[in-house]
Amino acid sequence: MKRKIKAVGRALGPVQALSLLAAAWTALGAGITRAEDRVTIRGAYYREPSTRVIQPVVEISKDLPDGFDVDARYLVDTITSASAAAGTAVDTIFTEVRNEAGLRVGKNWERTRATLAYKYSAESDYWSHTFVGSLAQRFWGDTATVAASGGLSLDAVGFRGRTPPCLAGGSASCPLDVVFGGLAYTQVLSPVAIAQINLDSAYLSGFLGNPYRTAPGTGYEVLPDSRLRSAVSLRAAYYFPQSETGVQFQYRYYWDFEPGSSPNPWAISAHTLEGRVYRRLTRDLEVRLLYRQYFQNHAGLWCDVASNPGCSAMDDLNLPYLTTDPKLGPLRTEYPEVKLIWDAEALRPYRFFRWFAAGTFEISYGRYYQNDSFGNAHVLQTGYSMPY
Repeated sequence: MKRKIKAVGRALGPVQALSLLAAAWTALGAGITRAEDRVTIRGAYYREPSTRVIQPVVEISKDLPDGFDVDARYLVDTITSASAAAGTAVDTIFTEVRNEAGLRVGKNWERTRATLAYKYSAESDYWSHTFVGSLAQRFWGDTATVAASGGLSLDAVGFRGRTPPCLAGGSASCPLDVVFGGLAYTQVLSPVAIAQINLDSAYLSGFLGNPYRTAPGTGYEVLPDSRLRSAVSLRAAYYFPQSETGVQFQYRYYWDFEPGSSPNPWAISAHTLEGRVYRRLTRDLEVRLLYRQYFQNHAGLWCDVASNPGCSAMDDLNLPYLTTDPKLGPLRTEYPEVKLIWDAEALRPYRFFRWFAAGTFEISYGRYYQNDSFGNAHVLQTGYSMPY
């Protein structure tokens, strides 16, 4: 979708291009991306000291008569890791495979777009059904867009080697239900500037922990059975026509709590700062530079086993919860990334490669710097997208 916008932007004026960019940003905030006749194949490789993830993705989108469009995607996560918190008796190597399939149907009117989507995800001990609906409306000569989305995720958590209380009654899994929604407002500020604000929230109810993670002195970790997660984000973009350079900035603030609980056992707040620079190097080649920083305080129920190996209870909060999950501790990450995007028109004169010429190749490399026990990570992504 973003590549299509950039290609159109070279043929249209800045206002039209930014209007398209506004629609795309709204789609990012509310999950309402317009489909087109296109096949996309992507691959991602993630590596940290104890974990490897390989993820191939295939996506097919198609415009239909009467303003309808459809998008279907399928991906596989192959996760290889060494962790005792994944159901193994000792810290040993294991491989987990997750399959995901999704379908989205959209309908467009003159200034209105509605979508319905379904996604199914399955692995050996986790299953998820997600339903999403969204509605977007353009205003003021297509310079402003308001979008709303909402959905429901019905998940089931399985267990190996233990029988937690939530399995009472002969059930084979514990439920986790998620109700979520979001609002997005996008505004074209000038022929070369655009801004957006997003609000989103999700209420989780059910089994919220890792089935296999243990905490000192308590056995398996103990977490609340509800959580309300919310975030607000601001985005802005500016385009410099003479140098064919675009810049984007985003700030996101996140917070969560357990409804009806005082004190709050979650009490996480986080800040995300991100900047992107897009620069056209040649007629067919574009580079994108990205840098992101993330800051998070620790949850009230988190136990710092590194500095306090004997911690076994939440004495300060007087609550029966406890976890050693590194993701719930004080966390800071940095992520620089470079991405190259190449329109393959130069392949057209070569008979064997000619059918690739209508598409676009992408490759990116990023590096995660993390202060938690997972360690730093490498991220490599590639992709090819072509119309049909």
